[in-house]
Amino acid sequence: MTYQWLNQSAACPVVEFHDIRTEKFKSDRYLSLVERRLRAPLVAAGAVALGEFRVENHPDWLFVMRGFASMPARRKALTAFHASEDWAAQRRESADLVRNEQVILTRTIAPADGVRPPRTGEHLVAMISEVRFPEQIGNYHLWLRLLLRKAGMDPVAAFATLEAVNDVPAVPVVKNRSQHIALMRSSGPPPTLPPELRGMLRYAPEILALEPTLSLVW
Repeated sequence: MTYQWLNQSAACPVVEFHDIRTEKFKSDRYLSLVERRLRAPLVAAGAVALGEFRVENHPDWLFVMRGFASMPARRKALTAFHASEDWAAQRRESADLVRNEQVILTRTIAPADGVRPPRTGEHLVAMISEVRFPEQIGNYHLWLRLLLRKAGMDPVAAFATLEAVNDVPAVPVVKNRSQHIALMRSSGPPPTLPPELRGMLRYAPEILALEPTLSLVW
């Protein structure tokens, strides 16, 4: 079984997932900082705001998604932003707010026309899987989508680790991990993986219920 990556003409084929753990009771202040210092300058530089979410039942755990038209577009947008006064101010203000942040750099697998900016809607469920070998991503995606579709949970979007050199050192990304991320409209927990799919993974998938912070979602 095979599938095709999206071409560079698709909307937002490159997507960053920022997995952010704030200090206790600091998530509201961090989201305010995103509103004041990050979103508008990044969008002005060429990024696309794809959503900001809280992880349900974890008040200090946030997910922020940013899209880019290509890797060169990402480099151009982030380089411009990191040279700005907003970036310097953001670093100072976030110093005592963020305990840990990891960035997963991905490429969109689905939908076929690419990921687009969010619209008003409902909550999401994220299913994050780490496959044992990069070459398994294609088969894992196709079989997982079939399983989820039969359960009435066809993903609204799916992503996989982008195997490319990170050319923006100011934004360190997770390395040496082949991850698959499926986003579904909230409708209960996903089905248990059959042994054939579970055997492709290093660990059991991480299931996160995501609550939009600005009533913006897919």
